[in-house]
Amino acid sequence: MKLKTGNKLVGILSGLGVMVIGIYMIIQRQSSVDRIVSLLMAALVILALVHLASVVFKFRGENRRIKILWAIFNLVFAGLLFYFRLFIAEAVPFVFAAYIILNSGAKFITAVTYWRDGVPNFGFYFIDGALTFIFGVFLLFNSYFKTVSFAVLAGAYLIWYGLTLLFDAFNEEETQEKMSKSAKKFQRKMRIALPSLFGALLPMGLLKHYDNKVASEDANEYIKSQEIIIPEKAGMDPMNIEILVHLSKKFMEAFGHVDLIFGDQAISYGNFDHHSYRLGGAMSDGVLFICDKDRYLKESVINDGKVLISFKVAFTDEELEKIKDNYERFKENMFEWYSDTQLAEQGLLEPGEYNAVEDIIYKGTGADFYKFKKGPLKTYFALNTNCVKVADSLFENTGFEKPATGNIVTPGAYYQFLKGALERPGTKVYEKKIYSQETFGTEQEIVAQESL
Repeated sequence: MKLKTGNKLVGILSGLGVMVIGIYMIIQRQSSVDRIVSLLMAALVILALVHLASVVFKFRGENRRIKILWAIFNLVFAGLLFYFRLFIAEAVPFVFAAYIILNSGAKFITAVTYWRDGVPNFGFYFIDGALTFIFGVFLLFNSYFKTVSFAVLAGAYLIWYGLTLLFDAFNEEETQEKMSKSAKKFQRKMRIALPSLFGALLPMGLLKHYDNKVASEDANEYIKSQEIIIPEKAGMDPMNIEILVHLSKKFMEAFGHVDLIFGDQAISYGNFDHHSYRLGGAMSDGVLFICDKDRYLKESVINDGKVLISFKVAFTDEELEKIKDNYERFKENMFEWYSDTQLAEQGLLEPGEYNAVEDIIYKGTGADFYKFKKGPLKTYFALNTNCVKVADSLFENTGFEKPATGNIVTPGAYYQFLKGALERPGTKVYEKKIYSQETFGTEQEIVAQESL
């Protein structure tokens, strides 16, 4: 009881504190930007205190360490804001305007891609992109409006986030049991999170932290301490559904990747056709591959040297049927595609050593590749239709939440979303575990075990 009271008190105070700063920013929107920067500093300090308080009251293991790291990051960032406040005060409005314009560019690219790929709502992205561009240009050339707009939008964002913190403070198992389906759906749609400034870089930090720990501590004990299960959320879970977040040292893969385990199959979507690369690989034909789960896990961990963080998800029988229907609809909209290695095996290309990403995947896993006939997944776009979209598409029309941010959903941001969902009551994420060389053993040990 004391623990719940402490957690609720922390949530209420932090939510109210962030909301007060947001309200003040809107009321004093004509203030100088350096005052706005000072208010953002205050918000960061409050968030740092929230993280530290949550460590004292609740979290253990990796969550405890990560909360401490985020608290330190927020405090350091607040200190940097204070030290460079005069420079930042001049630069922030221009950076804000430039971000709006760049964001409109991403929306235009998405609109053109959706129009070409036959997505029905492509017009919305054209209109959204045009309005965003006009707003961004207006901000860029109107110094007064730059300051006011930044203050209002930042204040509104903090108020919304404060409401999220307040909701979480009162969101307990008893509350979830009393909520109707409509209320739960509204809860999922209204949830918002602070934007992750370094979400794209988070997988690198997680991997470095993992390597340091397994090198300095007992690997088995450390890995065991990171694995979390919430039994009351697991239910029967008749089908194994896992979301995998990849951590890798390879250059492009260092930014992370997300894919799924669906029963005994691994499903992954991305830019797996090097022939169709555009914008340096940021755009390409969207390719989905399916292969055996065990073979995929071993290939990723043993041969690629990755660390995979798995989040298990529990669905009701009705939701599982919906996911299966979504999966079948996926298949109806796909046609089989072949890598160069496969084409060489079929005699359609000269024999040779083909080593593009799709060839490496095929050699290691025996995967079947597919492209899409039409729809949003027909074209891969790193700033919109990326690897995270597979889970969103397969879990459509179920009670599974979507990431609580309107920004680009990177694998790092998706990891933060899944970790938060694991910690909150009423969500479907119930277990976190790690696949790594330390959990699988060496390649020689695996071969020895399989030969027995």
